[in-house]
Amino acid sequence: VFFVKDYIYTKEVDNMRKIIAVAISSAFIAVIWTFGSYLLGLSTVAGFLAWSSFFVAGGEIKGVKKALIANLSGIFWGALSGKLSLILTAYVGERNAFTLGNGLGTAAICLQSKIGLVSFIPAGFIGWSALIASGMNFKITAISMTCGSFLGLASEKLTDLILIRINCKNDEVRQN
Repeated sequence: VFFVKDYIYTKEVDNMRKIIAVAISSAFIAVIWTFGSYLLGLSTVAGFLAWSSFFVAGGEIKGVKKALIANLSGIFWGALSGKLSLILTAYVGERNAFTLGNGLGTAAICLQSKIGLVSFIPAGFIGWSALIASGMNFKITAISMTCGSFLGLASEKLTDLILIRINCKNDEVRQN
């Protein structure tokens, strides 16, 4: 029983170290992103949404690819749905036009899930949401989401560096 308690305690400590490292790296990069996005006129929200998509997609460079391509497809479908809605407004009224546009865009994101590169449905909807949050500005949203994906990768790498540093310090303490 003693060894089991030590094992559980060690796992809890390791998990806490990881959470602390994630918190430090995320806070540091979030501060830089928020300041930089305001300075450059980018969408802070879109960057954070892409950052979240990156982690949900599993992280690493594979997560950048999986999430970002689907995020960008969502931006595309959102913009296309918006344009279609504007055209349809003259014929069916604004509410009906946006209802139809949203329905068609939603169907497109779901149907594209059969295509490997754009199969990550949640990231498609997150891309569309980011477009709406960015005032339907396609260019700003795409740039911001691209930055956000790579911010996710940067925060993951920084977390790893912090964990190495924390573990080295703990090894020094144990040796003394």
